[in-house]
Amino acid sequence: MQYLMTDLHQRFIGALNYNKPLSVGDVFRADNTKTYTVVSINDTRNKSKDVKSVTVIPMREAAIAR
Repeated sequence: MQYLMTDLHQRFIGALNYNKPLSVGDVFRADNTKTYTVVSINDTRNKSKDVKSVTVIPMREAAIAR
């Protein structure tokens, strides 16, 4: 499934090809190696295609232990 990722301000972040359906609350690592949490899914733009718009927030990366 293909997703168009946007931030909370509806700015385009990128496209994501993911092998399973995403749900609100899911955490995933995108191609840009950043980790995101899904906060909203909008599939009303074009129901005839297998593309959905997801609103995501970036997750903070864990600090590297010294």
